[in-house]
Amino acid sequence: MANFRLGEYVYQKEIPVAKINRPVFDDEFLAMKEHFENEMRRMDQEITRFSTNLTNLYSMASSHCSLNSSQSQVPKVQHSNERDLLKNSPLVVGEGEDKKLKLQFDLSQFDPSEVKVTIVDDILMVEATHIEKTPSITIYREYAREVQLPKGLDPDAIYSNLSRDGVLTVQASLSQAQRYPEIEEPRREIKMNKESGVCTRVDVGI
Repeated sequence: MANFRLGEYVYQKEIPVAKINRPVFDDEFLAMKEHFENEMRRMDQEITRFSTNLTNLYSMASSHCSLNSSQSQVPKVQHSNERDLLKNSPLVVGEGEDKKLKLQFDLSQFDPSEVKVTIVDDILMVEATHIEKTPSITIYREYAREVQLPKGLDPDAIYSNLSRDGVLTVQASLSQAQRYPEIEEPRREIKMNKESGVCTRVDVGI
């Protein structure tokens, strides 16, 4: 189709848009994304298994304490079972004094300022809240996870960081674990160093 502008010949042509059955990103990128999602899913399952096993172990030991007159034997059994659990868990890395618990959470849908990591007694709490407001809708995105930690961890030896791709890593030294303190630790917020199961709710018309 030809157009004329100020006596000049202007060529104009509409370019058809063809649909292709391949992504913009190459297969390598997609494979990396799929690998990331699979790894975070595997990590989530390992954390759930680890936390559940510890919770069951401590609950069983508590029940034995109330029923067994020889209560002095219970901590020894509990210590042995807990030691085996920590030894066989893929979440435990390092050796000797450098042994530590390493947990990772997918928080790629949240900004660092929206993430909060807290320890209450022997429970690690990871929380995140994201709110987006527009004139027509309000979007709430929330994440909450509780993980049973080994008894006797030093809260000052627990630290966390959030990577650029949104992976929250919480690490805790196990050198002070298994001492079974009798005094309950207060709620303590873990400071998060920033490197460069989510629920989403949308409210319309707020």
